Amino acid sequence: MAKLMSSPISSIPSLPRTATSKRKRRKDIWKAYLFVLPIIPFILVFDYFPFLRTFIYSLSSVNAQGKIIRFVGLDNYMNLFGRQEFVNALLVTLKFTAMYVPLAIICPLLLALIAAPKNPFARTSQLLYCIPMGVSMAVTCLIFEQFFGRTGLLNYLLNLLGLLQNTTNISWLQNQTWALPSLVIPMVWTHIGFDFLLMLAAVRNVPQDLLESAEMDGASYWKKTFRITLPLISPTLFFVICTQIIVGLTMVAPVMILTKGGPLGATSTLIYYIYTSGFRSINYSLASTASICAFILTFIFLLFNFLYEKKGVVYE
Repeated sequence: MAKLMSSPISSIPSLPRTATSKRKRRKDIWKAYLFVLPIIPFILVFDYFPFLRTFIYSLSSVNAQGKIIRFVGLDNYMNLFGRQEFVNALLVTLKFTAMYVPLAIICPLLLALIAAPKNPFARTSQLLYCIPMGVSMAVTCLIFEQFFGRTGLLNYLLNLLGLLQNTTNISWLQNQTWALPSLVIPMVWTHIGFDFLLMLAAVRNVPQDLLESAEMDGASYWKKTFRITLPLISPTLFFVICTQIIVGLTMVAPVMILTKGGPLGATSTLIYYIYTSGFRSINYSLASTASICAFILTFIFLLFNFLYEKKGVVYE
């Protein structure tokens, strides 16, 4: 009897509360939908409706007033892929993305690794790395226009170092070979601040005991970085890769401000081709078809990334 009286109440098995838990889960779901509800009309009006209208335009013949004349099916797509300007814009976009995305990932990652150790200069370095976030794209482009000019800082530095003496008098943004690579630099500089903050937060969340254990086992700094740090921050890297691929494939602002698609179409990207087709040539059918192609291209790249996510991203 005394033994029964001394047994703790917690040892008595509790009754299942399946109905209560289901009711609570249902309540949480409805609460989440209520928070999302105010933004749904804006998403429908400003995202899905324009996309649906663009898709309908891509299958139709549209006049200069934006009215559909007749349904033409896939004729717009056949016409688009037969245009040399579109093929050139597609190739330019892929070239730019191939040059831009690696730099847009590696640069903020290296800065995050440098700024991660807490020291007296950590806050100052973080502030310097985040300065590009406070400068608009238009201002950035105007600054780099002076940098890449014929009498700009880049030519002055090359002359000072004695490099490329025969070509330092060129205007880099007007050179068919160097115009597109020159646009990569202001794009990387503009987006480096935000990605640096994401990388820095991820690097500082890596458990220090793992790094200390690896160091005690004789692992070098780079071995710890590649074997421990990078796998543990892979979700952040995956997010940055996806966003920067979208930025690369949809780049247009530096082209509109600095090169206007020139010289000789060397910097005419897909989005700039859509702009010139729709707003300059008033060819809404062609611009809509190119827009759908740009969407499909971006979707394919992101789809491949998400297929790789299952093997390369660690969420533990």
